[in-house]
Amino acid sequence: MGDDNEIRQLIRTESESFLKTALVQSKDVVKTYDLDVEFAKTKHNKSFVVLVATLIAIAAVGVVAFGVTRAIESSIAAAPVDVQSFEDLNLKDILDTSKRNEADIERAKLELTQLQQDFRTNLDAVNRDYQSTVESVKASSSGPADEKAKLAAAADATTAKKKKLQADFAAASSAKQAEIAAIQKKIDQYDSRTVEQAKKQQAVLDSERMAFDIEKKQQADSYEARIAALEAARKKDIADLNQQKEELAASLTARYNPTYADDLSASLLADVKSDLPPAAAPAPFHPYLSTAGVLDAKAMTQLDQSFSDFEFLSSKLRAVPYLNSVPAALSRMETEARSSLAAYRAALAAAGSGLKGKDKQIADLTARAEAAEKSLEQFRWAVSSYARRSRESGYVIDARDKDRLAIYLDPTVPVSDGAIGYAVRGDRTIATLTFHVGGGKVGASVSHLEADETLLAFDSIVVDASKEAAQ
Repeated sequence: MGDDNEIRQLIRTESESFLKTALVQSKDVVKTYDLDVEFAKTKHNKSFVVLVATLIAIAAVGVVAFGVTRAIESSIAAAPVDVQSFEDLNLKDILDTSKRNEADIERAKLELTQLQQDFRTNLDAVNRDYQSTVESVKASSSGPADEKAKLAAAADATTAKKKKLQADFAAASSAKQAEIAAIQKKIDQYDSRTVEQAKKQQAVLDSERMAFDIEKKQQADSYEARIAALEAARKKDIADLNQQKEELAASLTARYNPTYADDLSASLLADVKSDLPPAAAPAPFHPYLSTAGVLDAKAMTQLDQSFSDFEFLSSKLRAVPYLNSVPAALSRMETEARSSLAAYRAALAAAGSGLKGKDKQIADLTARAEAAEKSLEQFRWAVSSYARRSRESGYVIDARDKDRLAIYLDPTVPVSDGAIGYAVRGDRTIATLTFHVGGGKVGASVSHLEADETLLAFDSIVVDASKEAAQ
């Protein structure tokens, strides 16, 4: 394209030079004529000089242009062509492709390493979750069967997660390995001799090589820094999770497994064993409690069932792996309950025996009281008969307590509370009495005792009717 422009420029320059020369020459030989005159002359005289000169000029220009064109073509054809630059360019492309393939395979290998690292990280996370679940299940208060079922479910879920992770990793790893193999195949496709020839041009491409190596190193450093950052972040996350787990475990332990440090709790829980022997069968209820109506058979059954239920729930709580003061406290509570039950049963047995003895004593006393009442009634009848026969109002029965005399007074004799009477023996007045009436009974007290006199049983009683009437 550049040679054609030079040829056109050369032709244009030569043509202009030739025309200018011809124009100057024509101006020198051509004279100025009157146009009208010359036109009239041309009718009779026609000159072919101008026409011939023009044709000659055109032919000369053509010949010159053709000669110049051929000279330029010959010069171009004879000029040597240096293909070294093209060879360098081709070798550079080959070397660049080889380096690019090497960079791609290095990148793919780094990505495969990252996949492996992510796979291990995810497996560690699944294992940590499983361990946390196991610890949570063991710390719960569920029974052995429920705990076994939960642990089995957690193990199945963990296995499923691991299988999924392995499947995903296998797929991604296979794809990445296939990519590495494809890049390796591209590398192997290049002829080793061509690559060697390209490597011989290394001196020419040192600057490009250095820039590429710098870029490659930066890329490798970037991937390594990323991997190191991810690894550091993973370790930090693991450390943070472990610290959080320990803090949470300590908090939950302190909340649900307290330590009782006060003096009373320490004294109560000292030397208490968490493993208690089976409780002895409680003492049977005293049969007289049912006979006496204190406890019927239904109440006895309910009491036995209540303690049996308490022992069942207590055994469930003591089976839980509590820490600190809780196991000792649970054992002490059940021990105290057993002691209370034993003391309660012993008290009921003693109460049954005592109640039976008291009831027997009460029956004996009742019989004696009935007999005494009967004797008293007989005594009253005798005294009443004697009083009627002797025409007395009443008699002193017991004079040992002067403030509370036991007397017999004829029911037909009217007397009011505070009335006055006298104790008489024969024709002598022994004492002045004051009557006390209340609750359907009549008593008396000595308001005055005569000198050198002593009140005796069966001293006669006379009611002062005048003072009774005055009241």
